Parts: sequence; structure tokens; C-alpha cells
Amino acid sequence: MAEKYWPLQRGHVVTSQFGSRWGTTHWGVDFGKDGGSGGLPVYAVQAGSVVMVGPASGFGQWVVLDHPTEAGGGTTVYGHVLPEVRQGQVVAAGERIARINPDSNSNGGVAPHLHLEWHRYVWSQPGSDRLDPLPLLAGALYPGEVPSAPEVGGGRVTWFGIDIASYQAGLDMSRVKAEGFAYVIAKATEGSGYTNPEYRAQRDGARANGLLFGAYHYVKDGVSARAQVDRYESVEPDRSVPVMLDHELSSGGVDVLRAVYAEFVARGYRVNLIYLPRWFWSGHIGSPDLSGLPPLMASNYVSGSDYADTLYKAAGGDTSSRWDGYGNNSVAVLQFSEQGRVAGYTLDVNAFRGTVDELAALFGVAPLEVVVALADDELGKKFPSRSIYRDSDEVIDTLAGYVLNVDARIHEDFVERQALRGVEDYVSKVRRVAVAGMHGVGDQDSKNRAQAVLDQLGDK
Repeated sequence: MAEKYWPLQRGHVVTSQFGSRWGTTHWGVDFGKDGGSGGLPVYAVQAGSVVMVGPASGFGQWVVLDHPTEAGGGTTVYGHVLPEVRQGQVVAAGERIARINPDSNSNGGVAPHLHLEWHRYVWSQPGSDRLDPLPLLAGALYPGEVPSAPEVGGGRVTWFGIDIASYQAGLDMSRVKAEGFAYVIAKATEGSGYTNPEYRAQRDGARANGLLFGAYHYVKDGVSARAQVDRYESVEPDRSVPVMLDHELSSGGVDVLRAVYAEFVARGYRVNLIYLPRWFWSGHIGSPDLSGLPPLMASNYVSGSDYADTLYKAAGGDTSSRWDGYGNNSVAVLQFSEQGRVAGYTLDVNAFRGTVDELAALFGVAPLEVVVALADDELGKKFPSRSIYRDSDEVIDTLAGYVLNVDARIHEDFVERQALRGVEDYVSKVRRVAVAGMHGVGDQDSKNRAQAVLDQLGDK
């Protein structure tokens, strides 16, 4: 996968998103930093070459990079900057190319910030070929960070999650967590007239048990985008909760989806996924172009009801064609069954393939928050050794100590099982000899002793 980097160092903030703004359309994403961003270094999002640099209308100055297909494709624009590269120069992903112009008199008359645009192919006029950069930056590194060295799996893991609605009222989120799931996506609203009565309980329960959480809104045809987002906002005003748009039967065409998406973005929400099944995309709405929208959650079910990991293997796992994208968009989450066994319920189970950083980006949290959320509750506690193989019973209060303690307990369990197996084998042999003595040709005294041995063994 081609390397991608955020255009500013860790600690940046998004000050204005892509989409409707002030009665017009904002064709990029603005980045800054609390306390002021003038003079901050700007970095190349992907590897490429400088195709335009210098004065630009509305920006003061800009840098425009063209990215070859092998580097991820498309074109990126960096506005309101003081360039530090020349036209024709080839730059690496994450390489410094400019700094934010601190002078409002020469940067287009605005407060210092970086304006980033992503164009589908080459630089283009405002329109459908200008894409929202944030979904394309999912999983990006920060400048100065080095990708992990190649290894088996490349640090990528399959993370299982569930999506639920009112039908799953009373679902025990502590059991969901205990069964190894990482995230929950719960229905919040539908159209402009429906609210999931279980939504808040499901959201709060997921969070209380350390599960990553996102909401979803079911898009309805014939209802204005404004009315739909009004309904959602009345239920979930928190902009830090990522939103998935559910687009299927009764949702209308892709124009409806794009309108609702734009309204959510304009209200400051982060739409992280689009649930639009391939069967509906191709069979009901004419296989439209889905580029420029957030990545997809696809549904393609394997038959039968079982635990998530078993069903996922049956569905082909990480290499299954079920992961193939469509509509010029990629599949980020795969819903591979609607009959997964989870905490005593039968419900939708999903997979996400990626690193901790990529999972964090999907849910809009820091990678450390993912690690903490997925850690066992015991990691935050002090607890004494429960192993006979440690020299003392001193309290363990570090992660490394905990791991060593667990390792010792596992070893202890193994040794005891092996010992027990030896005892069981010996008892079995004694029992067979005693039974043979009872029914053999020996005298009555020998048979009495054999019976006494059997009486002593009892049910052992």
C-alpha cells in the first residue's frame, strides 16, 4: 500500500471540513493548530512531483503535487503557504514542501492555516473530481514517523465488530467485549421520523465496556437532507461520534445519498462509512460512481449461524473476493453474516482489516485509545502473583510484570495438567490390575485385597 502522511505534524486540528460552508461549497479541508499555525511546516501527503508552485488566486501562494498511480494517484493542492520546493521537483511522501504563511496580507487575506485539496486525477475546476481528503487520509502516518518494517501480516489485524438496532435491546456489552469484539455500530435514526429507542443505552453500554463506537443513520428517499440530519442531530449532537450512512431499499438513488452526506459534513459530523451493498448498488440504482464518498461497508453473507471467527473463515477471510471494491470506492468493513452468535444473540457481524492506527482513524480516536479500549480490565489493576513458580507474592503493577505473571500461570497450569495426566494413567493401571484380581484365579484373600483397592479408589 502506498504511504500516506498527514500534511501537518501530530497535534493538528481540522478547522473547516469539505462541503457546504457559508452558502457555498468549500472544496477542501482546512488544517491548523491550537495557539496558531503560522509558520508550521507542511508535508507532502503522497509521493509525487511539483506541477505548480508560487502565486495563486485566493491562496497567496500554493504548491500542487501530481501523484503517480503507484504512489496512490490523484493530485493534492496546498494553499496559503510559502513554498519550499520548485516546479518539476520530485518529493517523497511525508517530505517537507512548504510552511504556512503567517501573514494575512499576503496569504489571501485569511488567518494562517493550510487549505488541502484532493483532486481525483489532475488539477480540476470545482466539481465532482474534487474529493474530500479526510477519508483518503484514513490510516495516514504523521510526518517524521517511519512505517513499521515489513513482517508477517505487516502489522495488520482482523478486527471483528457488530452493528445493531432496536432488535438487540438488552444486549450485554460486557459479554460483547469479553467475546473479543472491538467495535459497535448502532442505529440512531432513520429518515426524519424514526429514532432507535435503544440507541443511547447501546452507545453508553459500548463505551462503558471499552468498545469503539459509531452510530448510523438510515437514509430515506423523499425526505430532505436537512430534515434527516435534524432528526439525527436531535438524537446525537456529539460530533466526535462517527456516522455511517445506511443506503439501501427505500433510500433512493446516489444523488440522495450524496445530498445527505453533504449535509452531515456541513453540520460538522464525520461520516466514516457508507453501507451500500453491492447488490443494491448494481441491481437497484444503476451502478453509480461512488468515488469521493467515505469508504464502504459491504454486505456479502456466508450461510449458517456460528461464531464470528468461524463464519469469517468460511467466507474466505482476508483474501476473499468479498473485499473487492466497487463504484470506484474501496471496502473498509465487510459484513459477512447476519447470523453471528454474539452474547446470546444472533446478529450482524463485521470485519475490519488493518493496523491499530487504521482502526483508530476509522473511529476518529488516537491509536493509544484503541489499545486502552481493547486491553483487559486487569491491566489497570495491581494484583498479586497466582503462580507457584514466582519467588514471591509481591504485587505486580506493570504491564510487563502482568505478562510475566500470566506466562507463569500458563506454565503452572501446563505442568499441573501433565502431572494430573500421569496420576490418572497410574490410577487407571491400578484399577485394571485390581479388576483383574477380582475376576482372576487367585485365592479369596487376594480377591479381598483387590476389592479393598477398588473401594479405596472409588470414583477417582
